[in-house]
Amino acid sequence: MLKAFTKTCLATLLYAAVHSFFASDWAKRSAANVVGPRIRNALYRPFYLAQSIATMVILVRYIRRQPSRELFQLKLGTAVAFRGLQAAGFFWAIAAAYEVKFTEILGIRPLMALLTRAPNIAPEPEAQGPSFDGHNMRAYGPFRWARHPLNLAPLPILWFNPRMTTNLLAFNLVSTAYLVIGSLHEEIRLFNRYGQPYRVYQRSGVSFYLPQLPRTPRACP
Repeated sequence: MLKAFTKTCLATLLYAAVHSFFASDWAKRSAANVVGPRIRNALYRPFYLAQSIATMVILVRYIRRQPSRELFQLKLGTAVAFRGLQAAGFFWAIAAAYEVKFTEILGIRPLMALLTRAPNIAPEPEAQGPSFDGHNMRAYGPFRWARHPLNLAPLPILWFNPRMTTNLLAFNLVSTAYLVIGSLHEEIRLFNRYGQPYRVYQRSGVSFYLPQLPRTPRACP
């Protein structure tokens, strides 16, 4: 079991490394150099999502082939409660994606601009943060409770599974660390993109990762 646990951790780390590589500025600049800024802006986000799904399918199939031991299996009311918490995480992700805009997260907006032959195609948002009106960060929905709600949403889905195995535990541990570290990196990217308005948002009382009630009706400006 220890060998399978270690292999699951390493495989998940490899997925995280690939995921981070394609999210890096270097990868995006390289793509622009190869296909040109216009095609890169239009197609990079759909490509990024496609490779994320494909590599996740490969990872899941690999983990399922590893021997595993069941740690617990919840039943009846407790299992239903856990499923409810997983559903809450799913709807939290939907609410956060709505604030970022589905057309941006799914790469629909730049792709449609390419198909309609728009002369200028803006790239996808630098990171998944609150909306920006040109002067201030506008925090609505889950962004009033946590600065990185999209990175928080997977946690209840991962940890409130009614059935826990050794391999799922390994995957959850690495994924949780990756999501928290990724949020720290996203803080830097958002500050580099928006500057002082994002600093104001950071200091407005909105929690970095775990949600808390906002101190004011609106977190910022």
